[in-house]
Amino acid sequence: MFEFKKIMVPLDGSRFAEMALDPALSIARAMQSEVVLFRVAQPIPRTQALADMPDVYDDVIAATFREAEDYLAELRAGLSDVRVSVEIRPGEAGVARQILDYAEQNDVDLIVMSSHGLTGVKRWTYGSVAEKVLHAGPCATMVIRCTHAADGVAGPPLAPADA
Repeated sequence: MFEFKKIMVPLDGSRFAEMALDPALSIARAMQSEVVLFRVAQPIPRTQALADMPDVYDDVIAATFREAEDYLAELRAGLSDVRVSVEIRPGEAGVARQILDYAEQNDVDLIVMSSHGLTGVKRWTYGSVAEKVLHAGPCATMVIRCTHAADGVAGPPLAPADA
């Protein structure tokens, strides 16, 4: 039988990403697992204008981390019946890479994340973090399919996989 002691939920602040919370929390409650709410703080790209104003860029980076901390703290406050920790990483190395590195280095047993449902050119342009994590993850991964329909209802898991 699978035993998930540590479940990681990567979040980006969107309601679509948060659709992974309910399945992750259900599993955590059943298995008395720890849940790691994970956020990659993605700063704006460093342009030449920002390179000429390093103090401004540093302020932007600090604000990005504060926003991530506030967001995760708010989510964590509503989860008193589950062991929850939070982790924020810088985004320079890429979101998927940060998720994969954290999972591998911190003995994560299960990653539960949402797919934002991008298709066509948008998927090609932005890539799919969920797909990268699913294929390269060091542990089992559950991807929750989200739609961009007006009601925002998530579909069934796309692919539970054991890496």
